[in-house]
Amino acid sequence: MNNQSIAEMLRQALMNQRAVPQISKTETQFSLKDAREVQDLSCILAQEAGENLAGYKMGLTSKAKQRDVNVYEPIRGYILKSFEIPKGGTVKMGARIHPRVEPEVAVVLNRELKGPGVTLRDVVSALEGIYPALEIVDSRYENFVFKLEDVIADNTSAAGFMVGRVNLLSELNDLNLMGICVRKNGAIVETGAPSAVLGDPLLSVVSLANSLAEEAKSILPGMVILTGGITQSVPFKRNDRIEVEWPQEVLSFTAE
Repeated sequence: MNNQSIAEMLRQALMNQRAVPQISKTETQFSLKDAREVQDLSCILAQEAGENLAGYKMGLTSKAKQRDVNVYEPIRGYILKSFEIPKGGTVKMGARIHPRVEPEVAVVLNRELKGPGVTLRDVVSALEGIYPALEIVDSRYENFVFKLEDVIADNTSAAGFMVGRVNLLSELNDLNLMGICVRKNGAIVETGAPSAVLGDPLLSVVSLANSLAEEAKSILPGMVILTGGITQSVPFKRNDRIEVEWPQEVLSFTAE
């Protein structure tokens, strides 16, 4: 298959909630360059279908995950406005394949940030808000098995997100060490702190801006940036209740 056909296949897998075979197994010459092109093509397909771009998400932002795949820089995907889940709402399992949830830090900027050469100081000066968030990841591949090229092509498994109401900008100095826990049906299943994301989740925004610059793109004001998973992802199924607890706010949903 050519890259356009692969993008169309993955778009249909997302729309129809039907898993597809791992691309790198059937397309043995499929490269990282191909994967990035497929992701761009799938974003174009979504926008041609009337979808609106909400922002970007980052992956491979923890040292442990980078060691697992022997890749020592983050990867990125895009998020659509249709992916957003209202706080305290429900997640329809009929629209999922094998979903998992991760706690995240969401960042919103008040001006355009364009690389190359973006620094941490640039990000701090452009901050509009920092919010508790969660992301739902849901690989379109059978058995949740994939290589790096596959996951990039599949838009880094992006499937949903929720952003809290509390702006943590005034608590920026304490952000990295805030304690966060994930509960499933009342039981704590994961704990962590934002420092798990590259040591500082704002460094994830630096990486995103400079990565986008390679394709003459930028972060626009108002876009939501999901900086990366703070803990391991937590699988959930129908009737599960998920709560992501921050000191300032609890984000929750019920799977139906």
